[in-house]
Amino acid sequence: MDYETCQYAIPKYEKTKPHQQIPFQYSLHIIKEEGAPIEHKEYLADINDDDLIRTFAENMIKDMSQDGSVIVYNKSFEASRNKEIGEMFLDLKPEMERINNNMVDLMIPFKNRDYYTKEMKGSYSIKYVLPALYPDDPELDYINRDLVHNGGEASQAFLSLKDKTPEEQDKLRESLLEYCKLDTYAMVKIWEKFKEVIE
Repeated sequence: MDYETCQYAIPKYEKTKPHQQIPFQYSLHIIKEEGAPIEHKEYLADINDDDLIRTFAENMIKDMSQDGSVIVYNKSFEASRNKEIGEMFLDLKPEMERINNNMVDLMIPFKNRDYYTKEMKGSYSIKYVLPALYPDDPELDYINRDLVHNGGEASQAFLSLKDKTPEEQDKLRESLLEYCKLDTYAMVKIWEKFKEVIE
């Protein structure tokens, strides 16, 4: 699971604070059991949705209706967003807590240097870990993405949607979806690499 967020200096949504991280997009790669095909689910908010945060959360709860390990990269980020959502919408709090209670942080083995190669260049960022594990794989290349290459650009792209033509919006939304999808697919590939090492 991976989120993309944006910030507003002047709060745009009820119950939010200045510069609060507002989740507007998620990607999920789902493996229901060993050997099962990977499913992909995603959500990208409508920039004009006045209830954007709740709509985001309701879609995520629907897409994650079953219990299971929720693998993230940097648990504190997604878990904090879920906690904030639960505090904003008390009826959603049990579901957000359920998701948080199932979280597993894929970043920890790299942060603790339990798994490290010199190609990671001293970083445990997924942007360094992924190419170190899968060098020269165009399918896993963040650099050659179209328009959106990192979380900062994703935030700027989403916030700029209001000022774009419909055609430009379509292109930006497609790029946002592809970027976030790569983040969760990257986690699948890292998990697969761990399985190779263990086996």
